[in-house]
Amino acid sequence: MAIIYQFSKRTFRDITNEGVVDVDKVTADFIGSVIKVYERKGTIIVHIKDKKVNHVSISNTNGQVKEWEIKYAIEQVLKSEIKDVFVHVSRTGVIHVCTKEDNTFIK
Repeated sequence: MAIIYQFSKRTFRDITNEGVVDVDKVTADFIGSVIKVYERKGTIIVHIKDKKVNHVSISNTNGQVKEWEIKYAIEQVLKSEIKDVFVHVSRTGVIHVCTKEDNTFIK
């Protein structure tokens, strides 16, 4: 049985301009890209997009990232579907998701 998530009550807020995360430090290699940072209960989503790049990095300082948070990032932030993305988990537990056109993290 598939789980269908309802995102209306589970939304991330845009904290890009709040200074909570040092966006310049996190995204130094992506000059010229549009960078947005979203947060909800300890989970941070960093979205980087330009002509060549469209990906998110998801992390949670309080524990593991939940499945619905990954799905939210894919559908609501990347504006994509699960079949159209690559997912990579780093050794530190950060989840990187990129569209198939942008395989930045898949090497």
